[in-house]
Amino acid sequence: MINSALMNPRSIVVVGASNDIHKPGGKILKNLVDQGFQGQLYVANPRQDEVQGVKSCKDLNDLPDTDLAVLAIPAAQCPATVELLARQKGTRAFIIISAGFSEENEEGARLEQEIVAIVDSVDGCLIGPNCTGVLTPNHASMFTLPIPQLTPAGCDFISGSGATAVFIMESAILKGIQFANVFTVGNGAQTGVEDVLAHLDETFDPETSSRIKLLYVETIKDPDSLLEHASSLIRKGCKIAAIKAGTSEAGSRAASSHTGAIASSDLAVEALFRKAGIVRCFGREELTTVAGVFLHKPCRASGSPSSPMPAGRR
Repeated sequence: MINSALMNPRSIVVVGASNDIHKPGGKILKNLVDQGFQGQLYVANPRQDEVQGVKSCKDLNDLPDTDLAVLAIPAAQCPATVELLARQKGTRAFIIISAGFSEENEEGARLEQEIVAIVDSVDGCLIGPNCTGVLTPNHASMFTLPIPQLTPAGCDFISGSGATAVFIMESAILKGIQFANVFTVGNGAQTGVEDVLAHLDETFDPETSSRIKLLYVETIKDPDSLLEHASSLIRKGCKIAAIKAGTSEAGSRAASSHTGAIASSDLAVEALFRKAGIVRCFGREELTTVAGVFLHKPCRASGSPSSPMPAGRR
């Protein structure tokens, strides 16, 4: 599901771009410009000739072919927009910031599945809806702050919640922790946390890929995939720490209100994480503290070979 159009697009269109940088469409465009996206950047706004200095395409039919589309428009407008871009403009990756889908009601769930069917039919990738975006070394398609400077030596971070991702990044930055990639999947209609982790496993390069993976999971839709790819990454020398939200009654309500997710039982989550080798955490401070331990320079215990972790049982 994750493809090159998402990870390394040659062109991006922000649909619903705004001159108001306090709106999602305005902040996404500003982040893309400020972070120096090197490809062709387009904006689509039917009421503006120019948005933040970028010429606006008032009619999507006039848009050139585009690899990645970031949508910040009402939910009801998203299916037709995705259809046009996928069929006529060769768009193969979509990040839908908009809310109003399965997390709200049955009609929103229907719209969400309609979009998934369109994207699947062209072998495309869908992130969201109801997310804050994606941050890779190639583009900052995210409408929140902070936007940390990325480095391969940092952590890959995958979150089911955009708001929680912000809190975790803020905590991490204060501890001096850096990031390599950040993915917020929102409702995970097509691409969930497990799918992003699978991509990181399948494309893992021991010379260039991050060896630290941090997860904030609201629902585990495919535990077999999570187990397979987490275990595989750990065998390749990676360390993984994760928070599973929604295992308490209050957490379950919080997760459901954000993504329509159904919480997994706490015992099942514990068993899955232990079998995979994932270090389970119970809050953002614990997660970022564990990340700091993972990033600690290798130590040599007395009489033992060097280890990727500090020496000792604790």
